[in-house]
Amino acid sequence: MNDVESTEERGRATPQAVALRLGYAGLAPAVILSLWLYGIPGDHAWRTTTITLLTSYAAVVLSFLGGIRWGYAMSEPQEDSARLLAVSVVPALGGWAAFFVPPPYSFVLLAVAFAAHGAWDSLSAQSGRMPDWFARLRMQLTAGIVVTMIIAFAATAAT
Repeated sequence: MNDVESTEERGRATPQAVALRLGYAGLAPAVILSLWLYGIPGDHAWRTTTITLLTSYAAVVLSFLGGIRWGYAMSEPQEDSARLLAVSVVPALGGWAAFFVPPPYSFVLLAVAFAAHGAWDSLSAQSGRMPDWFARLRMQLTAGIVVTMIIAFAATAAT
């Protein structure tokens, strides 16, 4: 039984099943853009645009992940919430910083940011601050997005 099947109840999708589907759908643009970037020549008319689109998409996803953390921080005890709120903006800043680093290194920065955020989510689940299903989903999606950033790095380092 996979995660989606285990989170279905009487034909209605649970939040976990919806999150799984949306998470994988959200990974699709990064997969498509990184593979396209890898497959086109260095002088292709759409190369710069593809790099910008992929970097932008990755930055938006990091901001979204930070927003999830912001939401969880709002439910934490007051003594923890200020620190967690402050740290929850770091993913967005990491994504923004990628615009100031030239490719291929921007993709290294993004890969590290995604890997760090995935580790943070996993550790948070182990400590009971995030649901276990969310950590499993995040590990799958983190692996996928990090691979796309590695592909983009390889595509831009080669030229």
